[in-house]
Amino acid sequence: MNIRFLIYLSMLSILALLSSCASDDVKYTQAKDEYAAAKEQVNKGRYSDAAADLDKFSANFPYSSYAPKAELLRIFASYKSGEYILSETLSNSFVERHPTHPDIDYAKYMLAMSHYMQKGSADNDTTHNKLAIEGFEQLIKQHPGSQYAKDGKSRLQRLYNTIAEHELTVGKYYFDRDRYVAAANRFQKVVKEYQTTSAIEESLYYLAASYAEMGMSKDARQMAILLRHNYPKSDWSSKVKEFL
Repeated sequence: MNIRFLIYLSMLSILALLSSCASDDVKYTQAKDEYAAAKEQVNKGRYSDAAADLDKFSANFPYSSYAPKAELLRIFASYKSGEYILSETLSNSFVERHPTHPDIDYAKYMLAMSHYMQKGSADNDTTHNKLAIEGFEQLIKQHPGSQYAKDGKSRLQRLYNTIAEHELTVGKYYFDRDRYVAAANRFQKVVKEYQTTSAIEESLYYLAASYAEMGMSKDARQMAILLRHNYPKSDWSSKVKEFL
């Protein structure tokens, strides 16, 4: 092969490589600038505008080094806009696709917070309460040193209280309709899983009462003793004398 031809091919390869590098540099700069612009929108509280910019960013620069940052910023923008179902979906997607990302604790926190913001009261559906508890507990277990784990801990007790109150409310509903087995199952759940909540005392009383109604006097007495021993000053303790 002619040596001049070989030199020509080499020069073409070098030019192509240089062109590729220049193109990559341009794309990197564009991605950096567009991400910065979207972040500025977030900083100004223009979450809808930021969301639109970030959606365009994801379409234009899906493989950019800024892509994961843009995804996290998109989660925050949707959350701040009150689009909790969307922030839940985006957070869950990020956790699944980037399990080793340095900011994975933040994504897990936002997933839990998205559920937390959709939580129900003790009288309503508590599905999101339970999902929020699951999310915060995983965050605390997997990332104990995270700044977000600390905030998660502060929210857990409120969630436990709501769930316990819900179980107590449903249990009393069954109890008042003489469905004592179903009632006892609800009260047992509070006693076993939510001992740190304010619903524990009343749940112990109604559990003793449910056992008594079912003719399980020994079990009723045990619950009454447990209530009076652990909560001697409780108003509910004074009501279990008939079960002792």
